[in-house]
Amino acid sequence: MNNRTMLFGLSLSIVFFISSAGLRAQEDEVNISGLLKEMVDREKITQFPTINYQSKQASSYNRESVSPDLPGWFADSDGVSYEKIQEVNGKKEWVLMEDIGPGVITKIWAVCFYYGLDNKEGANINIYLDGNPKPVISTNFFDLVQGNDFIKPPFADKSTRAGNLYFPIPYAKGCKITMDKKAFYNIINYRKYPMSTKVKTFTMEDFERTSKVRNEVGKVLTEYRLPRGTKKEQEKAIGPLESIIFDLPKGNNSVQEFEIKLTAASDMAQALRSLVLQSNFDDEETIWAPVGDFFNNVGKLQPYDMWERSVTEDGNMICRWVMPYKNSGQLVVKNLGKEKVNIKMSVTTKKMKWTSDSMHFYATWQMDDPTPTFPLYDYNFLSASGKGVIVGDEWSVLNPIEGWWGEGDEKIYIDEDFERNFPSHFGTGTEDYYGWAGGVVPTPVDQFSKPFLGNIIVGEKSKGYNVCTRTRVLDAIPFRSQIKFDMESSCGKRSKSHFLQYAQTTFWYGVPGVSHNKPALPEFASANLPTIEDLEDVIEKTKGSQYVVDGALEAEILPIADKSATVKENFSEIPMWGEISSGALKNIWFEEPGDFAEFNITEQFETSQIYLCTAVGPNSGVFDIYVNGIKKNSQDLYSKHEGVTNPYLNLGECKPVNNAYVMRFEFVGNNQESRMTNKKFALGLDFFLIKNNFLKD
Repeated sequence: MNNRTMLFGLSLSIVFFISSAGLRAQEDEVNISGLLKEMVDREKITQFPTINYQSKQASSYNRESVSPDLPGWFADSDGVSYEKIQEVNGKKEWVLMEDIGPGVITKIWAVCFYYGLDNKEGANINIYLDGNPKPVISTNFFDLVQGNDFIKPPFADKSTRAGNLYFPIPYAKGCKITMDKKAFYNIINYRKYPMSTKVKTFTMEDFERTSKVRNEVGKVLTEYRLPRGTKKEQEKAIGPLESIIFDLPKGNNSVQEFEIKLTAASDMAQALRSLVLQSNFDDEETIWAPVGDFFNNVGKLQPYDMWERSVTEDGNMICRWVMPYKNSGQLVVKNLGKEKVNIKMSVTTKKMKWTSDSMHFYATWQMDDPTPTFPLYDYNFLSASGKGVIVGDEWSVLNPIEGWWGEGDEKIYIDEDFERNFPSHFGTGTEDYYGWAGGVVPTPVDQFSKPFLGNIIVGEKSKGYNVCTRTRVLDAIPFRSQIKFDMESSCGKRSKSHFLQYAQTTFWYGVPGVSHNKPALPEFASANLPTIEDLEDVIEKTKGSQYVVDGALEAEILPIADKSATVKENFSEIPMWGEISSGALKNIWFEEPGDFAEFNITEQFETSQIYLCTAVGPNSGVFDIYVNGIKKNSQDLYSKHEGVTNPYLNLGECKPVNNAYVMRFEFVGNNQESRMTNKKFALGLDFFLIKNNFLKD
């Protein structure tokens, strides 16, 4: 999409091709042709889906993550998990995704190296539909997602060390996707339709029959076409707290496109942050975001070209998300900075019927004080209640060092996910979510923009500002009652005294009455744009400070009250990725099942809630944990990567006996993946948290 052609009109056939009437006719049956048309219908996505589908995701995330309340929630090593292994004609296949009932595959991502940067061949992928024992697609995985097979760009294309397939693959009765070699990093997005939905299953014959539609959709995705409607322009120099205002036509209408160009900023980077885009549709503020963040330009102007947003070489910023309203609308750019800025802005509007399914467009922005990179936590992109659809997001990260900043996985809870306490979307890493891959420390040569994905700004060896973005159409995420969209804050360097600076924008549509948790933040937009030097100052001030958990009873200060003869203290080092409270562990090693170690926690006078933080790692064992002779937990502390339990182990409510708690750790065995150190397995105890009302009013 790098060399868009300006087309001043659309042929009659293409107008019909993307018209609402033409698309409505397809809703009786889900098929390739209708899905392709939906992919480029900017107005259809403003309507809440009439087919009650669920947005789902399968991925190779680490299965150690089972609950936000249990250890392993931030487990790394997200590339080797799978659903199960099956045998076909005497050969193993690793099942990556399996769904029963009607649906459609909307996106497949894969890292395009296989257990090492030198292996670019990888495995074959098999896609089985409707229970057919013969796959409808069987080909090299990397060729398929990079557009080197029968599906070509822009529907499948290379990114940085990865590939993304966006061609829809519908199925009527079910889908199973496998690899013929051990599973490696992958993410599969799909729609799950109600059982009564009529779906025409993908066949190669249907694929060939849709060649004309494919060609037209490909052109629409890659060639810029002027919007239809009435265009109004303003050019104005606005000083501090001044605005440029567009009052939009009354009645059922829509913004089809708007453009913003900053032509006279003395400090362009600051202007991009301090000029704020606002909207008011039907008396609801739905957009509040810095102009630069909205357009993926943080710290500098950076040209790119995507389906919904672009920045041209001369700095013209273009938004193509359609924004309908029922009665009234207003777009505003307000200057929260200290310098006067010259703005040229245009807005194109068109009449558009408001229906019971119509939604307003939202862009919600957030920023925080510098974030320490330990302990790990889930950074919230958006929480909303009501009905709506997530259609994209942007994440800006200021990294003060050379090195990787984005280990975190996306976790998206939709509707009934809240009851089961586990997200429908659980990813494999930040760069994977945005359609590319790591393997090396990124540099500016890794920048790219595709119709739906962009790695827009990359610092040199990731130092400085890094900006990733994603647009969703067929893989958009509807929610009918509530949604929580989180991304793990997880960095290659995990330390209380190392910091990153986040800013983030989420793009979504909402049915009137929807509510969300992202208020306007004028104090952050008006502040000086953070720099590497600012973060270095924060790091310097905290350097040498010790990470200590408030209220922790440090395990290393507790003597072992009793133990088995073969249990050894400080037998070997327990490796650690990240900090530990007060900088030390109680280091204990076990050899035989039944081996135990006990501690006495005295001066306890009332029933308490007890939490425990331990080490996890490749040489950790499996332990039963007792409090005063009552078994409270059985925990496998194995993890491929060294770290600590996060969240802490919850031992529940415990009653002291003789004003004490006797904590017993009994070794019961080891995970089959764990490895011994001289015939022993580790237990690293960081601290206990004992919570009660003692000394409280």
